[in-house]
Amino acid sequence: MAAVIAFPIGGAAGWLMGSWLMGLTTMVIGQPIVAVITAVILAAVVYALLKLGPSLVSPDSQSTSQKVVVVLRVVLAIMAGYLSLGLVGQLGTAFGEWLYENLGFFGFLGAFFTVTADTLRLGLPAFAAFLLGLIGMSYGSRYGQEAVLSLTGAPARLLTGGLTAGGTAVIVFSLGSFLNWLYLFDKPENWTTNPALILGGVGLLVGLLVSPKRSFAIGMLIYNIARAILNILRSIEPLIMGIVFVVWVSLGPFAGVMALTLHSIAALGKLFSEQVEGIDEGPVEAITATGANKLQIIVFGVIPQIIPPFIAFTLYRWDINVRMSTIIGFVGGGGIGFVLSQNIQQLRYRQASVMMLSIAIVVASLDYVSSKIRARII
Repeated sequence: MAAVIAFPIGGAAGWLMGSWLMGLTTMVIGQPIVAVITAVILAAVVYALLKLGPSLVSPDSQSTSQKVVVVLRVVLAIMAGYLSLGLVGQLGTAFGEWLYENLGFFGFLGAFFTVTADTLRLGLPAFAAFLLGLIGMSYGSRYGQEAVLSLTGAPARLLTGGLTAGGTAVIVFSLGSFLNWLYLFDKPENWTTNPALILGGVGLLVGLLVSPKRSFAIGMLIYNIARAILNILRSIEPLIMGIVFVVWVSLGPFAGVMALTLHSIAALGKLFSEQVEGIDEGPVEAITATGANKLQIIVFGVIPQIIPPFIAFTLYRWDINVRMSTIIGFVGGGGIGFVLSQNIQQLRYRQASVMMLSIAIVVASLDYVSSKIRARII
């Protein structure tokens, strides 16, 4: 439960840090040339921090100073990469608006750039919050377990009860806050604070009664819950998701992007998880026999086996999304499908045929590009 308590703390810190870094990118966006040069320099800094110098995946026998240097390199690389992506998002928004104003009939390309860049800009702080939340969960789980195992008797029970109460309260409060965000209840405290306090008290009693050092199969619980959520999302067609998001966030390309993103996460999550579960155990056992730690086993034994299928699945899903975006447009999800639907309803078949031809050209071009990428990388 220490991990559950640490997740919102790390998430809040990540959101604040991500928002602050995004604010820094607005300082140079008024000068596009300076922004482009800065983004390139930051990308070069990331490459230098990751590739130059000692390996980041080093043995456990390294000194404390070397570990500190490795951590600093990783942190600086993440911050530089974040700033570079933030500048790319800012530049993409400005470039898309310029294209939309100057391309006339092909202004939808500018709208595409704008939506993509806006998604990147809005998603970066959320990604930073999620990343630091996971880091907080990792450290919370590790040190919370060590603290419980180092104590005996009443102190161990009190610590277990406190962590159980805090974790339960965080989970209940989060679920209640999400429901309140959706439905805007008249008395949100009846869905957030009060249930969190009541169930937190129940968690405290359970934590005091259960043995502090009793093990729970929390890993399998998380695994089964995650698979169940992905299965539910995957069972809903993107077209239905598009209708739901159109009702939720109104007409426009954002609704279509949300529908395709959610369905892609569910589909790729299943494919990726099955690929990881089906890796060859031989390289993993061989690297483990050399005395490698868990990080080295993942980097050298697992990742090389999953990168080719991951790339293939991602490109295949990209091709599916390009075709599905047209269908999503028919229900108000924006894009060329929305315009095509309007032309068909207005009996403007000449314009509709041109759009269908352009869709076929785009799909064929993307199929050619993806095949070249697969041949080059895989």
